Amino acid sequence: MSTSAFSHLMRSVPAAPKIELRSFDGVARSESRATDPTLTCQARNAVAANDAFSFWKLAEEWQPALNEIILESARIAEHYLFENYLAACRRRPPSGLDTYYLVKNLIPDKIRFSINSLAIRVRRRQTFPNWPCEGTLLRLWRQWLQRALRQVGATDGWHIGFWPRGFRSCIVITHDVESSLGLDAMNAVADLEERYGFRSAWNLPLQQYAIDWKQVDNLRERGFEFGAHGLRHDGKLFRSAADFAALKPKLEKLAREHGLHGFRAPSTLRRAEWIASMTFDFDSSFADTDPWEPQPGGTCSIFPFFLSSQMVELPYTLPQDHTLIHLLHRDPLQVWMLKADWIASVGGLILTLTHPDYSGSGRYLQKYEDLLKHLAAIEGAWRALPSEVARWWRNRAALTLRVGDSGIRIEGAQAGEAVAVALSKEPLAN
Repeated sequence: MSTSAFSHLMRSVPAAPKIELRSFDGVARSESRATDPTLTCQARNAVAANDAFSFWKLAEEWQPALNEIILESARIAEHYLFENYLAACRRRPPSGLDTYYLVKNLIPDKIRFSINSLAIRVRRRQTFPNWPCEGTLLRLWRQWLQRALRQVGATDGWHIGFWPRGFRSCIVITHDVESSLGLDAMNAVADLEERYGFRSAWNLPLQQYAIDWKQVDNLRERGFEFGAHGLRHDGKLFRSAADFAALKPKLEKLAREHGLHGFRAPSTLRRAEWIASMTFDFDSSFADTDPWEPQPGGTCSIFPFFLSSQMVELPYTLPQDHTLIHLLHRDPLQVWMLKADWIASVGGLILTLTHPDYSGSGRYLQKYEDLLKHLAAIEGAWRALPSEVARWWRNRAALTLRVGDSGIRIEGAQAGEAVAVALSKEPLAN
C-alpha cells in the first residue's frame, strides 16, 4: 500500500455531536441524549466482558489498582459498541422501509440498484463513524492502556494475545445468499476459496427460496459453515415488538432443525437488545462502520465483542460487494485491499461480507479471487470460521493471566490455545 493511498484512506475523523462527560486521561466520552433504557440494560449486562481490561486481558495482579478506570472504560465501550452515539430512533430500522419492501419485488434489479444508489447519494451522510476506516475505539483502547501502565508504574507488561496459537490477525470469509441464483453459484465460489486455503460461512434466508439441503451438507463435509440470514428480506423481523415476538420462534426452530448457530439480520437491519435475546451462539449483523446500509451506523470495532453475556458479535469489517459495486460504483478490490491491510497492521478481524448473487460470476468473481489472493498473502493471519472465532473469544474471556516471581502463566480450561504477548510487541498497543 502506498503512503499516499493509506493517508487518504485514513483521513481525519470528524467529531460526532456529543454531550461531554468525564473522561479518562483527557479522552472525551459522550452519550446520546435519547438513550433506549432497554438497550442500556442489555448492554450493561454485557460490558463486564467489553471493558478495556477484559479487551486487553492484562495480568490479574493489576486489576485492583485499575478498577476505577476499568469501570469508566466499560461505559465508553458501551457508547460505541452498542451504537449509543446514535439517537434511539436511529438504532432501529427506519419506518420508511415498510413502503420499500411492499414494492421491492416488483422492481427489476438493475432499476432497483439505480434507485438505491441515487437514494444514498442524496441522503445526508453521517459524519461519524468514518468510512471505510474508523479508528476512534482503537485509539481509546490504546490510550486507556497507556494510562493503565502509568497507574501501575510499569513501562511494559503482558496480555493474552487477541488470537490463538500466536496468530497476529484473523480472517473470516462470509457470504449472504440472497436468492436461488446465489445458491447456484455457491459451489464455484467454494472451489475458488479452497484453492487459496479458505473455508467460508454462508448465511441463508430460511423461507425466501427453496434451499437444497443436500448441497448444504456436501459443503459442510468440505469444511464450510452455514448460518441463518433471517426468514425473508422483507424488513419484518425487527419492524415491531409484535413482529419480532411472532417471527423469532419460527426462525430459531428452523435454525435448530438445520444446525445453524450463527445469525446475520437481513439487510443488516437490527435492534441490538432483540438480537441478544435470541438463542444463537454469535451474530454478525453489525459493521464496524457502514454509512451506506438502510440502517447506517457501526460498532467502531474491528475486534469481536459480547452482545450479551454469551452471544459474541463478529462485526463485518470489509465493505460489502453490493455497496461498492451497485451503490457506489467503485472498484471493490482497491477498497478491500486497503482496509484489509489496515486491519492486519493492528492485528484485528478481517471479516468479509459478499454475495454470490453479485460476485459469483464474471468480472466480479475475478475481483473476488484477487481479494482471496491478497488475503492469503497476509502473514500470521488465522483463517477461521465464524463459529471458531466466537468460541475462541468466549474461551479467551474466561482465561486469567498471572505474572509474578514464578513466571507467566495463563489459567483456564482452554489455556493451551492462548499465548501471552508482551505489550511492547503488540501493534495495537504502540
